[in-house]
Amino acid sequence: MSSKSAVSASSDFKYKPAPSTMLTPWGEKITPENVWREHPRPQMVRDHWKNWAVLNGLWDYAVTAHTDGRPEKWDGKILVPFAIESPLSGVGRLLEPTEQLWYRCHIRQKRPKKDRIILHFGAVDYRAQIFVNGIEAMDAPHVGGNLPFSVDITELLTNNELSELVVAVWDPTTKADIAVAKQHLEPHGCMYTRSSGIWQTVWLEQVPDTYITGYHVNANPDTGEVEVSVKTSRGCPSAAVVEIWEDGKKLKSVSVDCFNGKAGLKIDPPKLWSPDSPNLYDLRICTMVRKPAVRKRYPNGIQSEDFVIGYFAFRKIEIRDGTGGHLRLFLNGKETFMFGTLDQGWWPDGLLTPPSDEAMEHDIKLLKEHGCNMMRKHIKIEPLRYYYLCDKLGILLWQDMPSGWGDTDARYAAYRAELAGMIELLRGIPSIVAWVPYNEAWGQPGAAKTNDTLRWVRRADPTRLVDGPSGWTDYGVGDMKDRHNYPDPMMPENPGPARVSVLGEFGGIGLAIPGHLWKKTDALEGDKKNWGYVSDDNVGASLTRLKKLFADLKLLIPHGLAAAVYTQTTDVEIEINGFATYDRKVVKYPAAEIREIVEGLAK
Repeated sequence: MSSKSAVSASSDFKYKPAPSTMLTPWGEKITPENVWREHPRPQMVRDHWKNWAVLNGLWDYAVTAHTDGRPEKWDGKILVPFAIESPLSGVGRLLEPTEQLWYRCHIRQKRPKKDRIILHFGAVDYRAQIFVNGIEAMDAPHVGGNLPFSVDITELLTNNELSELVVAVWDPTTKADIAVAKQHLEPHGCMYTRSSGIWQTVWLEQVPDTYITGYHVNANPDTGEVEVSVKTSRGCPSAAVVEIWEDGKKLKSVSVDCFNGKAGLKIDPPKLWSPDSPNLYDLRICTMVRKPAVRKRYPNGIQSEDFVIGYFAFRKIEIRDGTGGHLRLFLNGKETFMFGTLDQGWWPDGLLTPPSDEAMEHDIKLLKEHGCNMMRKHIKIEPLRYYYLCDKLGILLWQDMPSGWGDTDARYAAYRAELAGMIELLRGIPSIVAWVPYNEAWGQPGAAKTNDTLRWVRRADPTRLVDGPSGWTDYGVGDMKDRHNYPDPMMPENPGPARVSVLGEFGGIGLAIPGHLWKKTDALEGDKKNWGYVSDDNVGASLTRLKKLFADLKLLIPHGLAAAVYTQTTDVEIEINGFATYDRKVVKYPAAEIREIVEGLAK
């Protein structure tokens, strides 16, 4: 794509964050010129893409009644990809279920003669309609606030280069049976500020007429065998080459079977991925064409129609007999006690949207510095770059499906569709070792539908574990029997055959750090004041309590406890029970001291 493929939204508008009680160190540095410049899809990278200067940057915005059409005038500027409620959007306005949010920008991109132009949205909450030069670009609005979607806008572009892009968004939050996760129209307790509209990267990609739409890698750590399945916009590729690289050197290369789109390779011996050694292999895929006139030379030196770069890893997670005659978790054949935090992924300045790559990396490294080898990614699907950083830095993930409220047929159908989408989206992430479909009965149906869901997840992805409902309402299906208990650690009894006992949540020690509170005072009482499941008024007392909890936790391990999740990584809004403050400016406890305790749990 040309470096001139975008037009700035305004030359005289000066951006600044909306008023806020706190910003993170990374949020303080955000400008329209530097916001989210990294490639948003590390597992399938092409050279010809664009997201800066407009698509991640300033757009016009307006708010109308949700039944109204396009606004006649615009209310101001909004910084994409931050939700309108967030300080970093520059707006900081609550969007009501009776309203509709409109975005507009202009892109400089000619209609190509042969290639296609794909417009990508990382996530838009909740229902989105896309218009290019006044024409709706999709057959139906996109529905769902957690997953990426794309639209081919080639035919709607003009030959005069400049095109108008308009997005209309409606978000009911808790006023509909949707996977709303931890958003709430009236934040309280562990429910947080709503996050409406575009909240992940928007980007353009130029692809050939027949292009790679995805691939799956099945890497066997026992044998080193690698099977790569490739799909294109026209089904299986007629000809393709798959290459495996490590440290800039090509290890293997093989042609794809044109009948089933699969390639088989072998690495001997394979380097396994683990939190201690997060070994990743680069993957390069080239699809070939038979007409030399339309071939292009890509950086690998091969003439090809399409070329993408990704990565994969060798690792295996399983349940086996272990210490004390109990079933245990094994990573790559080694018994592994998993310990980490409940990680919400919320930010005071960006809400669901992290301020930057550096901010996400900080949180992951914070956990590793505290001795954690895993985290439970709680009720949120992160931007794809987050998972790449987990793969690169080395931390195990239990991935929750974002929950909603209410047990209705409409909600169940929507939930199952989005669950399938999440698993397909994140299937290639080595660090994810377990799926968590349900949390504490939020939107959970009865026994039959719950167990149908858990069985389906196991069939859809037999390479990972499936947590039984995390918290309670367990009906006997799933690889884990999962208990929540605050503040003291407890474990499920009698998990059943072929299931391990895990503590999906515990702890939650509240500790307020003056000057670093999202809500400055406790004038409001009840579930709208700063809180923890238990609280202390100084670091010393809180650390003493934390050490006692961890000592009690260790006593459960000989009885079969296989994993535990402490609440939580950071404070979130009025929850003040994190290892660090919500603005990430203060780490509450000595990390080295916590690390020594955590690493001693399984000894």
